[in-house]
Amino acid sequence: MTVLLVALLAFPARADDISRMAPFLDVQGIVEGDVTLAGGRISVEAEISGDMVLAGGSIGVGAATRVARNAFVFADEAALGGQYAQRVWVAANMVVFDGTTSGDASFAAARVVIGPHARIGGRLKVWSADPVEIDPRAVVAGGTEQNFGGATNAIDALLGFVGMLIRIAFDVLLVVAALALAAFAPGFLGACATNIAMRPGASLAWGAGLAVCVPLLALFAAITLVGLPFAGTLVLALALALALGYIVAAGFLGDLALKAVRRAEAPHAAWRLAAIASGLVALAILRHIPVAGTPLLLAAFTFGLGALALETRRRLR
Repeated sequence: MTVLLVALLAFPARADDISRMAPFLDVQGIVEGDVTLAGGRISVEAEISGDMVLAGGSIGVGAATRVARNAFVFADEAALGGQYAQRVWVAANMVVFDGTTSGDASFAAARVVIGPHARIGGRLKVWSADPVEIDPRAVVAGGTEQNFGGATNAIDALLGFVGMLIRIAFDVLLVVAALALAAFAPGFLGACATNIAMRPGASLAWGAGLAVCVPLLALFAAITLVGLPFAGTLVLALALALALGYIVAAGFLGDLALKAVRRAEAPHAAWRLAAIASGLVALAILRHIPVAGTPLLLAAFTFGLGALALETRRRLR
């Protein structure tokens, strides 16, 4: 969860979004975008045109708050008023909800209290060891679903769903980026693949060094609150570089395929696209091989990352 929040805060936001990390945060007024906050104590009293994602120790959302989309809250204690156009999802030690939502309201907490002004248009879903406390004046249109299995199962389910969406989006973007590089930057992709073939030792050394040193640097930076955004940027940069390294490894396998069919010399664009596609398919097959799949995938990432670093270094000279 921490890595996800750091990534959200470090990722470049749109001009209208608010993305902040600090011990104390207070957001008021009108926000023409998403709000993503992480801190010790957070207070929100605003009209938000997008999603609201909050993570902190003590979180308070005022009655005047309006959220046009979804709200995701992770806290020790959370008190939520306001209006929410879609869904509300809260994971906390204690949560008090006294607002209005048109969709479902899902709460995973040790104690859940639904206040007298609460209006829930969908279902109220609660994961808690103790029964939910619902004021008689509250309105729950879709009924209440109480799960006594504990909050951990609910959080795991949410993170699993988010993880699935991220994996799908990553795979789609990876294929699009690979095809784009093969079509519009074949020289760069080919040079990186050549580094793996002609300089395997240097590619392995550079890739392993970056894969080890960058996370360590990010870990040291994350020790201080001031360094957290820098740590998040390093993590995102490494993730991007690893994705490009994966594409480089696919390009290397694609070059082998082109040589096998004797199309390696100035291949037509269609052949380049077919080659990179075959490389991606080969890597997808390799990673599903029992036992050996994981080491092979790590090797592809490492060699690809190193070859990418070597070619980037050469072009920057």
